Amino acid sequence: MEQKTHIWLITTDQMRADVMGFVNKEIHTPVLDKLAEEGTVFNHAYCASPVCTPSRASIFTGRYPHVHGAWNIGVSLDENEVTLCDHLKKRDYKTIGVGKMHFRPQCKAEFSREPEDVVFRDRGRAEDGTYYGFDEHHISEDNLVGEYLDWLRARDPQVADRFNLDRYRSDDAAGDVWESDMPQELHQTYWIAEKSIEAIIAHDQDQPLFLWTSFVDPHHPFNPPRAFAELYADLEIKAPIKADPEGMKLRPEHLARQSDRGYWPGGGEAHQHDEAHISRLTRNYYAMISFIDEQIGHIQEAWRQKGLYDNVLVVFTSDHGELLGDHGLLYKGPWFYEGLTRIPMIIRGPGMVQGLTTNALMEHVDIVPTLLRAIGEVPPYGVQGVSQQEVLMGHKLQVRDSALTSYDAHDRGIHAKCLRTDRYKLVVFANEKYGEMYDLEDDPQESRNLFFDPAHHAEKQQLMEKLVQRLMLDQDPLPERRARW
Repeated sequence: MEQKTHIWLITTDQMRADVMGFVNKEIHTPVLDKLAEEGTVFNHAYCASPVCTPSRASIFTGRYPHVHGAWNIGVSLDENEVTLCDHLKKRDYKTIGVGKMHFRPQCKAEFSREPEDVVFRDRGRAEDGTYYGFDEHHISEDNLVGEYLDWLRARDPQVADRFNLDRYRSDDAAGDVWESDMPQELHQTYWIAEKSIEAIIAHDQDQPLFLWTSFVDPHHPFNPPRAFAELYADLEIKAPIKADPEGMKLRPEHLARQSDRGYWPGGGEAHQHDEAHISRLTRNYYAMISFIDEQIGHIQEAWRQKGLYDNVLVVFTSDHGELLGDHGLLYKGPWFYEGLTRIPMIIRGPGMVQGLTTNALMEHVDIVPTLLRAIGEVPPYGVQGVSQQEVLMGHKLQVRDSALTSYDAHDRGIHAKCLRTDRYKLVVFANEKYGEMYDLEDDPQESRNLFFDPAHHAEKQQLMEKLVQRLMLDQDPLPERRARW
């Protein structure tokens, strides 16, 4: 009997590329460490956007935010966009999504803080009734409204009541940081793993399965189960990259105003937290990742129990990173520092190279064509990413010479593009004389902005030309030409 290639996409939310044990030995992630040994680690993978919705839409369409239209949070992915699920269903894949999707806004319109009605938020498409091509979906977003809270209430009404009241905050909670005493087996991370396991165990293995396990953490608030926080209680946290006071003065004024309306963390000014708070926040961030790692291991066991793991193509990544205090900033937003835009990317599958760490550049839009090539499909016209299959098979060292990341909040006067090459990073802000340029070979901490340095004018011009070429080439190729004239 022909062996089916099953696909398991694992995503986290707001996870940096440097917070796994095989990169940072202080972090406990034995499952991800083992996955890295089984596959290929892309050390230079970059997000489509440093906020959730645009990157998630790019992961699932293989198209750029300015093309698929979900250009920032608060905007929905067009239902007419063809997704990875739609492509896979043509090869008879069963498609199941569990956890955070965020293809649509989580709050009601007019910048309300009221949660969107779940029935409307998670509705099926008019065309086929599916949620963007998923045959089955179990969604829990950042605000946890929906199926998870229903499950929690059925499991333990008292815990659900407490959770609705204060999200199970501890008495010494400080802002977005606390250690939760909520039982682990009632945690959202646990629920996402349990629903994924149920999907695997119930699946008819004669049909190929595509499973998206999408963890909401380590997104803030930084509130891991206390047992995981205790793993890092005595860990001395290395200070984040310091903010450059002179560089901050040069930041465009509109970045400081980005919190005028709606939810826009970060801002143009440095955070006001002391070292103790940032250390506690970082330890809890690590703890959330360790909890996720444990749950990924439980899902792996389900694949093994089903006798399918050898034939599972696994992709592990995140929608974007976390600033974690670097350069005086937290969370995410219109920044392009490595901690925010460089993402974890591990790919493991039948016939692929094992134990490889590569500096080949990769983008979110490359996931769709890479997966399709891996199962013998030619990526259809309109998919903008490039397949990394040749790298994964050990045939090529790299398939692209640059990576593009965008932040588009044009309704608030902020629009920026970032070009990353093997050595340099260039950031251009629309209608601004200010920009950023870093030599990541000589300055990996991005502490010296070379944008205005006459000695690097030639390199800057070359990067500008490369960016213009990328923007021209990355326009929407659709619709496809089908006639002579």
